[in-house]
Amino acid sequence: MTIYNISAVNHINELRYRLTYIVFSALLTFSVSYLFSLELFYVFAKPLLNLNIENFEYSLIYTDITEAFFTYLNISIYTAIFFSILLSIHHLTYFIIPGLFYNEMLLLKRVKRNIYIVCLFSILVTYFLVIPIMWHFFLSNDTSNTISSMNIHFEGKLNEYIFILLKIFFSIFCVCTIPLVLFVLVKLNFISINVLIKQRKFAFIGLFFIGALLSPPDVMSQILLAIPLCFSYELVILLIMFNDTY
Repeated sequence: MTIYNISAVNHINELRYRLTYIVFSALLTFSVSYLFSLELFYVFAKPLLNLNIENFEYSLIYTDITEAFFTYLNISIYTAIFFSILLSIHHLTYFIIPGLFYNEMLLLKRVKRNIYIVCLFSILVTYFLVIPIMWHFFLSNDTSNTISSMNIHFEGKLNEYIFILLKIFFSIFCVCTIPLVLFVLVKLNFISINVLIKQRKFAFIGLFFIGALLSPPDVMSQILLAIPLCFSYELVILLIMFNDTY
């Protein structure tokens, strides 16, 4: 039996209301983000400012007259999209709950909660761990030099810094989400634990392919991203086996 008894007309009206909330919240988030785009950029650049590297000038440049404007505009758009996706997950969850059984409802709420946890974890890891370590490694090993009275030194660009930060966040989010997706697929009986075990070698090939798509075009970055994916695959198998045992 279902939990609620809602007519089709009321269900359609509810869908329209929820979509309206999502659209207006996206517009409001974009407007507020654009008004405080400079402050948001400062938040994004804070890991760079906190580095303690001698003889390094903490500055970012732009080489096109419209680059700064579109960088701030993109920050506002990305922020609005991010919060709209989180809000959409919430509304989608509670929109389809009336048509679910009790155990399906509990699974869906658990998945929604875990998505939020993974998202928060990805933000914290990207902001406080990956970005500072990556910037400190490359900037502390600066290869600046002088050749025939010509200075060679690093000058970071506004849009490239934001792009790298977002790409790293998206990569870490995918790494953390894949175990959750596999776990849900097993729980819904789309795939079995035996399939995950027997097709492990093909799964690893696919994970390395995903790592190549999400990482920069160099072998080391692809390997560093694919290895956590493989570990997460094994972790899912262990969690499912432990859950079935107890």
